Amino acid sequence: MNQCNIDINERSNHFYELTWEEVKIPMRDGNYLAANLYQPKSEGKFPVIMTMCPYGKDLHFSEFGPANPKIAIEYSRSQDKGPLLSWETPNPEFWVPQGYAVLRVDERGIGKSPGKLDILSESLKRDYYDAIEWAGAQSWSNGKIGLLGISYLAMSQWAVASEQPPHLSCIIPWEGTVDYYAEFACPGGIQANGFLEFWWKNAILPNQYNPNGEYSEEQLKDNRIDFLTVVKNNPLRDKMWTNRFADLNKVKVPVLSASNWFSAGIHTRGNFLGFQNAASEYKWLEVHIGSHVGEFYTAQGRALQKKFLDYWLKGLDTGIMKEPKVKLAIPSGGNRYKWRYENEYPLSRTQWTRFYLNASSKTLSKEAPKSKEMICYKGDKDQESKYWPRPFIKKFSKNESSSKRVMFETVPFENATEILGPIKLRLWASSTIDDMDIFVSLRNIDSLGHEVVNSGANSNEFPISQGWLRASLRKIDDKLSTDYKPYYTFDEEQKLIPGEAYPLEIEIWDSAIVIPKGNRLLLEIGSQSQSGCALFTQTGDDRIWDADVTIYTGGQFDSYLMLPIIP
Repeated sequence: MNQCNIDINERSNHFYELTWEEVKIPMRDGNYLAANLYQPKSEGKFPVIMTMCPYGKDLHFSEFGPANPKIAIEYSRSQDKGPLLSWETPNPEFWVPQGYAVLRVDERGIGKSPGKLDILSESLKRDYYDAIEWAGAQSWSNGKIGLLGISYLAMSQWAVASEQPPHLSCIIPWEGTVDYYAEFACPGGIQANGFLEFWWKNAILPNQYNPNGEYSEEQLKDNRIDFLTVVKNNPLRDKMWTNRFADLNKVKVPVLSASNWFSAGIHTRGNFLGFQNAASEYKWLEVHIGSHVGEFYTAQGRALQKKFLDYWLKGLDTGIMKEPKVKLAIPSGGNRYKWRYENEYPLSRTQWTRFYLNASSKTLSKEAPKSKEMICYKGDKDQESKYWPRPFIKKFSKNESSSKRVMFETVPFENATEILGPIKLRLWASSTIDDMDIFVSLRNIDSLGHEVVNSGANSNEFPISQGWLRASLRKIDDKLSTDYKPYYTFDEEQKLIPGEAYPLEIEIWDSAIVIPKGNRLLLEIGSQSQSGCALFTQTGDDRIWDADVTIYTGGQFDSYLMLPIIP
């Protein structure tokens, strides 16, 4: 057994010395998962904080990626450090002294857990269930298991919670997708290969189970399901996808769902859907801005986590039951924001306001144009965006000449205006071929014509929000959709008749911003990934590169941007 002594005066509320050991957790099929068990060096039974992921339980935070310079910088700036800190996981050096056991599990086929690697799979849900039930029955456990972690470690929380393991008491999915197809692999129906390829090759494959490095590359390939191939071979949201992720109707444990306003393209959407649709009687929503991992480890982030876990796992009256269910950062550009409590989401006082597109004047206005107008942009036929090495630092410029986009702009706002909630673009458009990929960004432009960017999860140059849609996958689920938010079925291709105009309901992911007096909103529509998109680029072989697009406004063509204005 290994021991790690810590200075109990280093932080407040430290009571227990930490000790840890590696354990093997038996699975129902006779296999096992390897885990690090960090626990108080004391007699007694303690609640358990648990994670399961494919990043390697023994890999230090600063070495993730592997040894990605950005990760090292993130670690150096983090308010939380220590030899036991691992990427996106709760730090046992904080939680164990508070009277928690921390169980960090290598999922099957990762690190020291043997078996076939199949990430985000049905088998992951079964394994996680078994691990939770094992932990709940151990002599050092009080039988209450809570799940806490970021990103993949949140995605797996939603999934296993829908399996309803009896010892699971609560979850804190922090910036974590629910729908793996629509939010992770194929936003808008377009494969997000830019991130997926980077993530698979740099974050997953280096951690595959390979005892003593004995397996050949062929043996490693035979012992895994290639996730990139899964994505390419399943371009529609079929049962292969839906069987993998959570059925929110079956998520009944208490939930603290933490989202980030500026993470369109990966995690923002899932935390809102989870909060709104989970069947749990007790659920809270927190929405912040800033670093994808940094906010998790801040004093205020960890205080919120502790307040939730102390109540549901220890039975302490922390006051959380008296708090409003929604805590929102209200951003005003850059890293500036104020906290505000609300009772629901979307806010009941939202004024859903239409800003109509005018193709002639290239404006956004509350008054619908009376006459039909058209404006065109070209497809990315030379695949320029496919070869952008770092589009996340490609700064937006209104004056940049590009035939592959069009822009619509409001007049300067007469008063400071708060936008907060779901956003939708209804767009009448036609293509020169039988399909088209549409990329949309919503931007805050100051009086000098410069974009006011935001501190986002993966970029400090993030716009207000972004949206995507492949027109052939425009089919809407009428039961789930609202006037302000479309839900696509993604289960059927409906090809276009070239030259014919179609009404497209384009989801722009939920966001929030206070637009100062004198600033404008700018809507960018085009055929390419746009600046601020971080790694979430769609440049794969499935892309529709050749579509020249015509946008129709006015008359019977009610193209408009639906904004959630908060009075």
